[in-house]
Amino acid sequence: MNEGGDIDKLGRGDIWAGQLPLCVNQNHVFAVRCGERLEPEFLSYLAESPYGKAYFLRAGKQSTNLASINKTQLRALPVLLPPMSEQTAIVERIDAVQRAVERYESQSEGLMRLKAGLLQDLLTGKTRVTP
Repeated sequence: MNEGGDIDKLGRGDIWAGQLPLCVNQNHVFAVRCGERLEPEFLSYLAESPYGKAYFLRAGKQSTNLASINKTQLRALPVLLPPMSEQTAIVERIDAVQRAVERYESQSEGLMRLKAGLLQDLLTGKTRVTP
């Protein structure tokens, strides 16, 4: 999880799944281990949620250009802890919604490109409009 930078980026993170054989994290990134009672994906979504963002905005310290949190503040994040089965169900539902959003955004981009092409054809006279 991110410890510093823009205030709205505090607590932002990603899940490490061993993508590289040898890797160390940068000193401005906290390595968080969730344990047996907390799904990493659930924690990630919680931190990104309005609930998590509000906590990091309150806990963060703002200097001239940078905001930061420390390990004590990160550990103090009040984690809502439903049963593992419910955490898994929540993660699966959020993942499904995100996949649907990505699909719709991709379709929308394609339609916008098609519209731009059609407008170009109409405005240049390549395609004629008959009354």
